[in-house]
Amino acid sequence: MPTREARKLIAVDLDQTLCHTLDSLVEWHNDTYCTNFSVTDFHTLDYWKVWGGTREETYRKIREFYDSSYFDRIKPVKDFALEALKMLKKRHFQLVIITSRQQFIAEKTKKFIDRHYPGIFESIYFCNLYLTEREKLEYISKSKSLICQEIGVDVLIDDSLEHALDCTRLNMNILLYDRQGKYTWNHHDLPPRINRVFNWKQVMAQFPKPSSPLKHCIYSFDDYNIYFNQQYRHTYFQYETIEVEEESDDEPHGDENELSYHFIRDNSVYV
Repeated sequence: MPTREARKLIAVDLDQTLCHTLDSLVEWHNDTYCTNFSVTDFHTLDYWKVWGGTREETYRKIREFYDSSYFDRIKPVKDFALEALKMLKKRHFQLVIITSRQQFIAEKTKKFIDRHYPGIFESIYFCNLYLTEREKLEYISKSKSLICQEIGVDVLIDDSLEHALDCTRLNMNILLYDRQGKYTWNHHDLPPRINRVFNWKQVMAQFPKPSSPLKHCIYSFDDYNIYFNQQYRHTYFQYETIEVEEESDDEPHGDENELSYHFIRDNSVYV
């Protein structure tokens, strides 16, 4: 009897790939420190190089942001992200999140994923990057490339050029997410193993289509009027394989404990 082929493992970044974290952070910083930054000002993800101050001062600001209502109001990316992930899951890809976030915001992270991407991801891995000296006594930092290597990732979807370049040494494919071409922090020449994608439709185009696609898919965009035109829709339906419905931000998503997650000490994996 032939053996079943192992499921391909896709790792997805969280901030700026699945949710608009930087938008909320910039809004919080402007309101708190009377600044006037926009997301387009961020040519690097080393925030202290944009708004000034030291690395340590930026770490302190980020922790203040974590405790604010702005962090709780982060919006999900709606450029076909949820629908694309549902398609990939239905095609039997294994989906996990690998985030640079720290374990001490694991509960808030889990609630966001449960609310906006319910039932999609099997695990959430925390890299614990950007730790303060005190936090280093409690948490273990790991690079995304190391976690990808440890769990055998086949494809990484990430907006960070730094993480993408670090993963090129591994035998995996990398999709650099550059939403609408506006993520200036990753606007550099790319090596052959990294493919730039501008939306989640282009992410889906990187994966083989199933042999018998279903009829249609209802989808949503953040910038609906920009994307929804007859020519775009004509090509768009080449990739629809499941029927899904958009859910509003205030629509209940069931019991938050419905998915059986638990913590693992080493970089806090939800399983």
